[in-house]
Order: sequence, then C-alpha cells, then structure tokens
Amino acid sequence: MFRWLAVVSALFVFNCQAQLVITQAQVRLLPPGVPNTSAYFEIENTGDKAEVLVGAGGEIARSIEIHEHIMTAETMKMVHLAELVIPPKQTLKFQPGGLHLMVFGLVKPLNAGQSVKLYLQTQTGEKVEFEAIVARP
Repeated sequence: MFRWLAVVSALFVFNCQAQLVITQAQVRLLPPGVPNTSAYFEIENTGDKAEVLVGAGGEIARSIEIHEHIMTAETMKMVHLAELVIPPKQTLKFQPGGLHLMVFGLVKPLNAGQSVKLYLQTQTGEKVEFEAIVARP
C-alpha cells in the first residue's frame, strides 16, 4: 500500500507541473557502508514537444547524475549524460544496464521501504520533483 501511495502522490505532483510523468521510482538499497547507489523509474513525456533533462538531485546524496550504460569495444561502460532528450508522447525506462540515476555520496544510510525525494532538472530550469521507494535489488 505504501508504494501505491507514493505513485499516486508522484502522479499528482507531476500533473501539476510539466508534461513529465514519473512512475515506479525506486532507489537501490545496498549494504551498509556503500556510499553510492542508483535510482530507476519510468518517465513519460505527455506533451507535444521534446523535454530535455540536464541534471538531477536530491537531499539524500552529495550529487546525483543521469547515466547510461553503453557497449564500447565489447565492454559495458557507464557514461554521464549532460542532457537527455525525451521525445513527445514517449516513455523512457531507467533500469539496470541502461539509463539510470547515479547517486553519489549518500549523506546517511537508507532503509528498505523508505521514501526519498529526488528531482530532475529540465533545460528550461524547472525541477520535476518525485518520490522514490528504497528497495533491495
């Protein structure tokens, strides 16, 4: 039920703002002492124009960045994305092995089931805030 409430509240927040709808947001729970983690979700652009993400953040960490895994010369490599275009009427899935948020320098330990606030920054300066549930991989 807790997860359902987080999704409903996230949908309410996003429908009041830009044309970006974020669902199924989770932050990966890792063993105590691991300072970095990742976040996954689906983001839909319900608008008629492309939206450009240029950053991310949240109070849970020193920094949060948009990353993607790519194959280079038969090796999987993680790269930081300075911007990410979400085409109109499209949904992007942030998931392990693909697009994701890298969460660097957790400021305190996370707990399973905890709800944390994150945001995505658009090229126009808007902060799209959402809540994510901390969950085991």
